[in-house]
Amino acid sequence: MNLKGILSYLWKLPVCGLAFVAGSMLGSMVAGLIGLQTPAIPEGTEPGTLILLQLLASPILALALSLVSRGIQGRFLTRWLILSFLTWVAYGVNTLLEAALFTTSGAASLYTAVMWLFGSFTCGALVAWLFPPKPKPEGFAANLKAFFAHRDVREWAWRLPVASVAFMPIYLFFGRLVVPFTYEYYRQNLLELTAPGWGQILPVLFVRSVLFLVVSLPVIITWQESRRSLFFSLGFAMFVLVGALGLMLAYWLPLSLRLIHGLEILADSLVYAWVLVVLLAKKPMAIRDR
Repeated sequence: MNLKGILSYLWKLPVCGLAFVAGSMLGSMVAGLIGLQTPAIPEGTEPGTLILLQLLASPILALALSLVSRGIQGRFLTRWLILSFLTWVAYGVNTLLEAALFTTSGAASLYTAVMWLFGSFTCGALVAWLFPPKPKPEGFAANLKAFFAHRDVREWAWRLPVASVAFMPIYLFFGRLVVPFTYEYYRQNLLELTAPGWGQILPVLFVRSVLFLVVSLPVIITWQESRRSLFFSLGFAMFVLVGALGLMLAYWLPLSLRLIHGLEILADSLVYAWVLVVLLAKKPMAIRDR
């Protein structure tokens, strides 16, 4: 990337981040107008501080989405929808599921789902517009046909089911590694954290794994760059959306706990992206790496 491209990122990323914050505020107003109850904020936090941290962290969200946006084909509407649903599901819906499972706070609510839906679509629109890919003639239908044509039915018959549950063993493996450092917070119900049983964890984990595949698959189908760049772009996006952004905002949690979970989610995201690339991405990809 040349100097002009770097300078363009310096103003585009904050603008896209601001769109996410502004869209989330609009979503909160819509949620209130339709009668959804505003959830209580975590103990020891202030609304002004949370908004400020969101403003500071939002350019990182925009950076993650921009790397995906520059690598996928399609017209503006297609790319907008891909980016928006990736953001809403991996950040919004996933956070709600995690909050409902591992916390006693009111963050898991329809109010926040609506709020993040608006933020995701406003940010996704701006990122899709400001970070277009190199012009390509293929639309989504052509990419979809080419994607499923590069393997026979017998391969898809096992690859897609495996991909739909791939996040589960990855999450359990790395989660087990950090248990000695984090479990006491959950066992003692400190900081509104709680330790659910396996009967609660596994169904929610299955839903998360399927949802992650649903929003990652359009990225893989429309990807126009190398497998390596798909791995890094999707892995970084999942890391930011699934954990990094939320942990940056959760200033009421101890720094050590946030760092440990951050490393855990980074490992989850990179390994998961690698597995999806191995299972699903076209090989070889007749494109050049940037």
